Amino acid sequence: MATLITIIIVGFIGWFLSGLAIQPIRDSYQSLKQFTADASHELRNPIATIQTNVQMALSYGNSDPQVQQRQLKVVERLTQRLGNLVNDLLFLARSDSGMLQIKQQTLPLDALLIEVIEEQRTVAQQKDIFLSLHIVEPDNSNEDNFSLLGDWDQLARLFTNLISNGLEHSFSENRNIEKEEQVSAVEVELKKIKRDRLQQLKVKVKDTGKGVPEVALSHLFDRFYQVDPSRKSTGGSGLGLAIAKAIVDNHHGQIKVESELNKGTIFTVILPI
Repeated sequence: MATLITIIIVGFIGWFLSGLAIQPIRDSYQSLKQFTADASHELRNPIATIQTNVQMALSYGNSDPQVQQRQLKVVERLTQRLGNLVNDLLFLARSDSGMLQIKQQTLPLDALLIEVIEEQRTVAQQKDIFLSLHIVEPDNSNEDNFSLLGDWDQLARLFTNLISNGLEHSFSENRNIEKEEQVSAVEVELKKIKRDRLQQLKVKVKDTGKGVPEVALSHLFDRFYQVDPSRKSTGGSGLGLAIAKAIVDNHHGQIKVESELNKGTIFTVILPI
């Protein structure tokens, strides 16, 4: 009898431990299935629209040239969106597989942020959003205060994604009527910090959007995740924040997000020097 009980206990423990061991594989498989489904959905919609416009152009070849022009412009926009989506998927695939090459060089992060801000300035003005950069100069000021080892193109893409995200969610048309007197703004701050005796660079990107519910914060860097599924990003692939996190990870940094409903969201990036 004692032997039977021992066998049952050992069998139960084995079954329990096997379940624990296979759980990460099960979770990974479910994540892969969800990612594949989301990617297929994102690809299928523009392809279907392109097909519809091409079929209409072929069926009504003698239609008004202005109508044909509009159809071609729709096709052009959708092919650009598809190209962006495919490029984003390839970037993440290379990052996941460890094949993403980083062209490391010593670069001035302050100059990089100034360049990104200038590139986004027109978009901000079109949306009536105040876009600013504040560089906190350390006490021992010198030319190399904000230099780090990294990939210029990847870091530029990282902060472009974060600032674009802030501009999108601070868009003045999305503000509540009672808050119309409040100026929509995206503020970027760069400062040098010391943590665990190591010098690091910290960049904050703060917006005045409607904020993100607390339950959604842990999912913001998931691929294709939408805080509000009924509100699709205009022209984006839904991968911007996932790519931002991948770039930070590739530079051995950290990224975190905090948000307050109806007040805004702050993304904080910390990069080693």
